[in-house]
Amino acid sequence: MSRRTHKQMFALAGGCPDEVTVRGRIYRLVGVFKHDFFAATALYAADDGAAPERIVVKFGRRQGFCGLPLAWVGRYLARRERRIHRRIDGIEGIQRWVDYVGPSAFALEYLPGRPLDTVDPPPGGAFFDALRDLVDAVHERGVAYGDLNKRSNILVTPDGRPALIDFQICAFRPRRARWLRRIAADRIVAYLQRMDLYHLYKHKRRLAPEALRRDERAMAQRRGGLLRLHRTVATPVRQVRRRLLTNLHRNGRLTSPTACLEPGEQPEKATWRR
Repeated sequence: MSRRTHKQMFALAGGCPDEVTVRGRIYRLVGVFKHDFFAATALYAADDGAAPERIVVKFGRRQGFCGLPLAWVGRYLARRERRIHRRIDGIEGIQRWVDYVGPSAFALEYLPGRPLDTVDPPPGGAFFDALRDLVDAVHERGVAYGDLNKRSNILVTPDGRPALIDFQICAFRPRRARWLRRIAADRIVAYLQRMDLYHLYKHKRRLAPEALRRDERAMAQRRGGLLRLHRTVATPVRQVRRRLLTNLHRNGRLTSPTACLEPGEQPEKATWRR
């Protein structure tokens, strides 16, 4: 009798569609970048004899979890990410929005590059200066990235420039809101923007320490009270989660439905794929 696998830990019960139609054009599945609890992100290529084109399609969660229906989460996150992309449209180093691919999935342009956590040797100081310009451009649109602690969200393009991907958990200032909500949102976004800079210079301190200036070093040490509180609470939870995932993986009960299409290098998952 085969052991039951925990497919509920992933956004899709099965694999990504072999093909999708976006704006009347057919794209075929090439590979899967990432598949986790909330979404599966895949690469598709046009296969119609016209000019070659690649797109990235993000499929939000569709299946339930422990008997709870969670397809609404995928639909909500897709709409929310669309609102964020409207804010940051046109910034160099950010994927451009293409179109929806269903109620909980959408397509973005493909930006070639490698995640920062897979680049060896790491880029130098000029890369992080350009990343600061990119982050500043996002901040100027009233958006806090909020997930810059993950190096996998930072791409190094073939010409050595930075790009940012995955705006799922960004925070942004509402354009129309009552004054109390606006004040609260402004403070939250301002704090998260400061944390964006903290994480940026933390990466620079570790990967290009010789290029770190004195003011940047100070920002790399300015964690903030909420971040310290978050780490106090989240660290033990994360350790328990990793032990659970490690045990399930070792027993062959935690395998992504798209594992055969995913890259071998996934440093985030390597913490429990042991």
